[in-house]
Amino acid sequence: MDMTLTAARPGPSWGIAERNEYKAIYERLRPMHQAVLQDLVRKIRLLLEESGQSPAIKSRVKRFDGYFEKLLKLFRKEGEQAMLTDLLGIRIVCPFLEDVETIEAILAEHFPVVEIEHKGARNSFREFGYVSLHLLIPVASEDFVEVLPGCEKICEIQLRTILQDAWAEVEHELIYKSDITLPNELIKRKLAALNANLTLSDLIFQEIRDYQQELREQDRCRREQLNACANGTLPPHFRQKFEPPTELASLTGQRRLDKLMLEAHNAHGQGDMEGAITFYSRILRLKLSEPVRSLIYNHRGMAYFGIADYLQSIRDFSRAIFFDESNVRCYNNRALAFRVIHALDKSLADYDRSLAINPNQVDGYWGRAQTCYAMHLYTQAHADCESALNIDPEFQPARSLLARINSQMF
Repeated sequence: MDMTLTAARPGPSWGIAERNEYKAIYERLRPMHQAVLQDLVRKIRLLLEESGQSPAIKSRVKRFDGYFEKLLKLFRKEGEQAMLTDLLGIRIVCPFLEDVETIEAILAEHFPVVEIEHKGARNSFREFGYVSLHLLIPVASEDFVEVLPGCEKICEIQLRTILQDAWAEVEHELIYKSDITLPNELIKRKLAALNANLTLSDLIFQEIRDYQQELREQDRCRREQLNACANGTLPPHFRQKFEPPTELASLTGQRRLDKLMLEAHNAHGQGDMEGAITFYSRILRLKLSEPVRSLIYNHRGMAYFGIADYLQSIRDFSRAIFFDESNVRCYNNRALAFRVIHALDKSLADYDRSLAINPNQVDGYWGRAQTCYAMHLYTQAHADCESALNIDPEFQPARSLLARINSQMF
């Protein structure tokens, strides 16, 4: 008799006999699941390579213990209708944030995506957090004739950068798999600082890549303009304005900025905040466009924040805002620094400005909720938590704060 069809749904009274029954089914079907998964990996790899992408791809069939325990947990939470969607898992690890978006678009174009979700983006050990993107796609394979009890013919695909993947692995080992409660706030702050550094590193990597691409585009345009001048095809008014730059001086300036940016990134990523501040300060002495100058001031402010020099971080965030008044991240960072030094009115004002610029951001609502909570403005904090959850229903910190507020208000 087919055990897949006769196996009972898990329940709270289950014991060793029922577990062994499920394990026997698992061992029988696992080779088929593994073969189906590897076939899907080959298809995705070929698709991405044809699109010029070559990320690292990992895959796994969930181990029996994880499968059975999660099935029990879902049954207790959702009842008999609960179904696992992550028995088959693929993780695609990319060098840059931009690649995550590109690969997401490729997969969405070629597969019928059932669900797209941002998981693990924000938890109690972060202020400058980032998102791991999860997609669920149906597995259409003639070989997939049976599926484990309680599972759907679905594969979960995770898209992450290299640094996001490193953080997720370490966080999973230290926090979720650990049976030891974190002993004090110092360790929590260290984890928050580590996460902030990794997040900043990802952003800087992408910014350096964007900057290099911009330089290449400028160089291409410059070559085309030079050729056009030589051929006499540019309009007269343009030829009069165009002056070919001194190539050596131009390249020297570019190389110097690239080198300083990389040095600043390395120092910041390794936790050498004072070294990072030194490099950011040297960059700020160069000739920069206002958006780039704003960006560097913001990064240096985060470095000052990392060494607890909150007043200097506030000054740098203020300079960043001066050069780019539309950057909500600068307002949020300054608001956070104001909250740390208990300048709550100023913190609230900055979050208000941030949300006025972009009212569709979880960080702004979440930051303002915390400031309002510290000011005992529970009604506003309650509303901001709900706004954050409307944008990201999986944002657990807002849900936890909401529960605390409800216990105090009602």
